Amino acid sequence: MNEKTLITKLINGKGQSQDANLYVRFRENDTVHMILIGKSLYIESEAGTYVQSLLELMTNLPESYSLKFLNSVQTTNGNSIEIVTVEEYIVVTRQYDLDEPQLKFKLVCEYRGKTFEANAVEDFSIALQALQDKMDVSFNICAYCSNADFRSTGGEDLRQGWFCLRDVSNRHPDLPWFQREYEFQEAYSNVNAFHWCPSYIKAVNRML
Repeated sequence: MNEKTLITKLINGKGQSQDANLYVRFRENDTVHMILIGKSLYIESEAGTYVQSLLELMTNLPESYSLKFLNSVQTTNGNSIEIVTVEEYIVVTRQYDLDEPQLKFKLVCEYRGKTFEANAVEDFSIALQALQDKMDVSFNICAYCSNADFRSTGGEDLRQGWFCLRDVSNRHPDLPWFQREYEFQEAYSNVNAFHWCPSYIKAVNRML
């Protein structure tokens, strides 16, 4: 069973917040089941990926509500290593099509006396890459690890959908993913983009 509980804050349109738990279960039938629990609050959702399930869940919240997560991230800048907190805000937007709700990701980080912010609609990796570029650091996380990879199907989830291949033998990273499906079958799935483990090795020139 692959499940986790994320501590979050639910923020309304007036900026008022309440603590909540987001229960996430990655089921064997390749769906993601979620339950958001807070004061007088219980919402469930289920979809094919973490991002899709989160979108379904959040469309059941009142308009303008957002979720806030805190992520501790190790960064390197030259020989300097620091731990920073990346605030992650998620809200539903309909800026492109009123009939097609999408998730909007906002990442915020206080770093060396400055506030850095990056936004993206639907694609979490765009916001993550933009934040790293603006801060001019390297995030030592799975999203930038040479042991992590994803299947580029067009519907990939780059938030909680990484594969860790650190224990996979006979790897061939030079081949496209569909020519090495066995690697993904042996890999650890549903890895958090912000995750870190002692096997972290910086990927060379990875741009999400």
